[in-house]
Amino acid sequence: MTTAERRERWCGALDPSAFARWVADRSAGCGAHLVPVVRVGRCPDGHLAAEVLRPAVRPLGEALDVLGAPTEGVAVTLTVPLLQVAVRARAGAVEVGTVPQDGVGVDESGAVLVADVPPGAVPIHADGACAADLPRQDTCATGPRSDRTCTEPGRQPVRAPLRDDPDGPRQLVLAARMVWDRVDARAPARRALDPVLDAAKDGDAALVAEALDLVTAAAPPRPVRWTRPVSDLFDGRPAGLPPRDPAPGDVGVLLVRSVRDVVERGIPLGAARRLPLRHAVVGVVLAGGLATAATSVL
Repeated sequence: MTTAERRERWCGALDPSAFARWVADRSAGCGAHLVPVVRVGRCPDGHLAAEVLRPAVRPLGEALDVLGAPTEGVAVTLTVPLLQVAVRARAGAVEVGTVPQDGVGVDESGAVLVADVPPGAVPIHADGACAADLPRQDTCATGPRSDRTCTEPGRQPVRAPLRDDPDGPRQLVLAARMVWDRVDARAPARRALDPVLDAAKDGDAALVAEALDLVTAAAPPRPVRWTRPVSDLFDGRPAGLPPRDPAPGDVGVLLVRSVRDVVERGIPLGAARRLPLRHAVVGVVLAGGLATAATSVL
């Protein structure tokens, strides 16, 4: 299932310094595989805030289900960007936050996108207020994220809720390993690559870079090609010509509009289905070939 494009707003109330580094990296343009920051401002409490664009993607697990067993070339295409970001993050060149389960996705062009949760940030509600159930930065202790508490006059300490594994680079390496786990186990590259990916999960930038070099040398990158299920051959767009009719007797305009409608939207089949012209042409070619073969045999 492809997620819809959406925008998320975050406020750096928990750790303003980490959030500011994250915003600086994304605003400066950190590559095509990390979600961008489209607007920067301040929340009502005065903390730095940012709006992030999350494009429409298929979560990585669902994308692999559609692809089945990817070839080594497709696995290279999917995992090289993940490991490149992980190397930069381990080296301190880019700030990467928590990567949730649906944080790694593949868009319709086959490009990998990483949507991490900004470090030190809380979500901003639709009314512009920060998440009320999280502690305020100016009254919170500076302990580890999982142990951070908040005390306000006349109130009991409030503990910030636990999140996913905060080690974003580790999650990216795990995502790369998940892709290679789907590749045929008999592939020659897996014998050398699997142990290196396992070591890179908690390793430094050098270990992740070694895994990246092995992935790059495994095979030439190949594009991701989506296959359409049979149920998707027909779409639910209503059949019929455009609502604006040509002038009476203008046969040329009517013919052009009819041809354009068939080419762009498919051949009408009933009131609510259309068969894409491409599939119809392929069917006609196959039928003609089968008929020719049958007559030649006879």
